[in-house]
Amino acid sequence: MPTATATAVPTATATAAPAGTVATPVPPVAAVAATPILQGMGATEAPGMKADGGPFAGQFQEGQVLEQDINISAGKCYTIVGIGIGVQELDIQLVSQPAPALPPVVLAQDSTTGAAATLGGKSSGCWKNPLPIGGPGKVILRATKGAGIAAAQVFSK
Repeated sequence: MPTATATAVPTATATAAPAGTVATPVPPVAAVAATPILQGMGATEAPGMKADGGPFAGQFQEGQVLEQDINISAGKCYTIVGIGIGVQELDIQLVSQPAPALPPVVLAQDSTTGAAATLGGKSSGCWKNPLPIGGPGKVILRATKGAGIAAAQVFSK
């Protein structure tokens, strides 16, 4: 898959994106190509859980993020798995947005290292919403090191 080229900048970090810039989303039909890998990770890391929505993916430069809106349900337990190709360190965060004027609140983040990331996997247990109500949330993928394509899938029970 061809990668986008940027205007050359005469610095040593020309290939790194400014921190917090947005990755280019990959169309949902293309993200489906990652489904077998993500389902395999889910079977290992989220046994007994079901996919919550479809996979999502993006083309990343180092430092870029991709956000996916989700609805965090009351009392549900969540595991999020992700994989990068070319991305050497992929990080996942689950955040809530309590109100539009307030900053997002980090609810959980992965503690794994490498191109495969898991938030709330079998070693740490799924992340459970402690509130009796649900609300809007976001999954944030970050290419902390490296550039390429990364995809993720939310599982819940």
